[in-house]
Amino acid sequence: MFWHCSTPSKRLSQSCLPALRGASRRQCESRSLVLLQLYRAQSTEAALGVRSHLPPDTPPDPKKPLEISDQEWELRTGRAIYVIQQTLPEFFTTGLITSINKSTGSPRRANGGYLPLANANPLDYYDASEEDVDSIYSPNVRLSYTPPVALPAPFPKTLHIEGMSMYITSSVFVRHTLNALYSDLKVVLNKVSVETPRPSGDPELQPKTRRKSREKSLFVGLTATGVARVSGAAGEWEVNSTYTFSPLTGLIHIHTVNSIHPAPHQAVYDSLRASLGNVFGSQEPSRPDGAASAVKASRDSGAPS
Repeated sequence: MFWHCSTPSKRLSQSCLPALRGASRRQCESRSLVLLQLYRAQSTEAALGVRSHLPPDTPPDPKKPLEISDQEWELRTGRAIYVIQQTLPEFFTTGLITSINKSTGSPRRANGGYLPLANANPLDYYDASEEDVDSIYSPNVRLSYTPPVALPAPFPKTLHIEGMSMYITSSVFVRHTLNALYSDLKVVLNKVSVETPRPSGDPELQPKTRRKSREKSLFVGLTATGVARVSGAAGEWEVNSTYTFSPLTGLIHIHTVNSIHPAPHQAVYDSLRASLGNVFGSQEPSRPDGAASAVKASRDSGAPS
């Protein structure tokens, strides 16, 4: 003799098999009840469209950029190299070029939405959001420079700013400060070279399926010249920089100023800190008259920004 349990599926009816081996009716009914509840829960999730995992069409996390193909990566890095090489000589006239128009392929000025500076050209913050543009810089681009002689507190050993807005604002500061102190400003590119790691071993012996290296940087050596508006003395500065491309997006995510000769006067850093706020990680608030005194000191010493 055995007990019969009515269940909604074959899987539930199989739960009664232990009864054939002497299991009690209560054990059979208890097990069937548990499975019945599980079955109903699964049916409800299916009816309501409830998912325990993210569906394939879930939008990607905007904070985590999607990896692009090797072909697209090479295209982006090549485009950035072209833009920098073609537009840096006109920096003091046009400002920093940060993107290109995808329709025309022409370089484009910095986008709007950045921190304003006193006496800055409104065109530096021109926003043409309707244009279809591609930026050559990462939104989290990092600019850094280590002065040859450590600056006094509150400045850190290595000065750095991060983020596209601060990067653009610092370029506006440099451009307008030098234009206020000097006339006939020019930029000449002395050296532009692409640096990539050398392949190890015989390339022909390496498997064709091996992923291409995404380590690439651009070295730029330039000379900036100008004539001091007050004294009429000629000024000249040699600047070496390295632009490093992100292996994930192909955009410039690190801009390292390797050297500036002659090195800027400390008054320049005081002026920059006064204009941009505590951008160098300093704890002390900037003095209200910092910018004015720094510009005066820069004019007297002929130091660049």
